[in-house]
Amino acid sequence: MSYCVNCGVELEKGCPSCPLCDTPVINPREKSAGEKPVYPENLIIPKSLSKKYWVFILSLVILIPNLVLIILNAILFESGVVKYIVGGFIVAWIWFLFPLLWKKPLPVILLAIDAIALLTYLDMFKIYGDDNGWFSAVAMPVVIALWAICNLFIFWLKKRRNKSLIAIAVLGAITVMTVVIEVCMSMYYLGRLEIVVSFVTAACSASLMIFFAFLYKSKRLKAWAKRKFFM
Repeated sequence: MSYCVNCGVELEKGCPSCPLCDTPVINPREKSAGEKPVYPENLIIPKSLSKKYWVFILSLVILIPNLVLIILNAILFESGVVKYIVGGFIVAWIWFLFPLLWKKPLPVILLAIDAIALLTYLDMFKIYGDDNGWFSAVAMPVVIALWAICNLFIFWLKKRRNKSLIAIAVLGAITVMTVVIEVCMSMYYLGRLEIVVSFVTAACSASLMIFFAFLYKSKRLKAWAKRKFFM
């Protein structure tokens, strides 16, 4: 039971003010309806800081074991493999966490940073104790080709495209990348141009591209597929 501090009249439970003298009722043991607590029970992170919060947490998750690995390697193992492991984690951080720090990420710039990070990492590897031209003959052309194709897709997809056209473009990109990889590998390892895997890939991709082109052009087939598969 509570009473008004001004006039002493008996107050009902949960009464916001005295009905006689209109003095506000403040009872710390009772919460009025709709009253918000001074300190929230749950931690609420603003949306603007949510990405940075998770980047910080995941960065620590990556950083702590790598620091432990570096310390243990310096004390116990002294192995050169550690730099490749740490370098791989750094590339992963640049690829997946670094874009979250941008308010408005620019895909073209991020792709360039990703390509540079990957090329730097691949340059660390040596074949048979020496580079032997592997980086310039295989790694660099493949990464540059992939970077160029991704940039073409970015500019091409600025406008809304039909799904069939996107499928055709993806199949074409896979074919081009397969050819680039096989040409670089055959010239580096065999010293001559040999096309086998990319020929099979191109044949399979071409047949699928014809199918998707027919699907794109044929309104009847498209309507049948939508009715059949509830698309």
